[in-house]
Amino acid sequence: MNDVKAKAQELTGWSLEGEKIQKRFSFDSYFEGISFVNKIAVYAEGVQHHPHVTIDHTNVTVQWTTVDQGALTEKDIAAANASDNLLKSGHI
Repeated sequence: MNDVKAKAQELTGWSLEGEKIQKRFSFDSYFEGISFVNKIAVYAEGVQHHPHVTIDHTNVTVQWTTVDQGALTEKDIAAANASDNLLKSGHI
């Protein structure tokens, strides 16, 4: 197993799905989930690395992979950590 995938398995709550990592976030309301997605969008634009996001009422699933590499990379690990930090920062 490569170093990046080993790091992915150390992420709390993230699952490794082939060359992707994903996590489901749950919120008390639809708008809290949308607020979180907006924060992810601002982050993604800032680093020019964009996730696949699924919104299902109060659940948001975020999936990171580096499409142009066809693989999981350090960018995805950083993005997963940033996603968790955005949630921890409060004011969702």
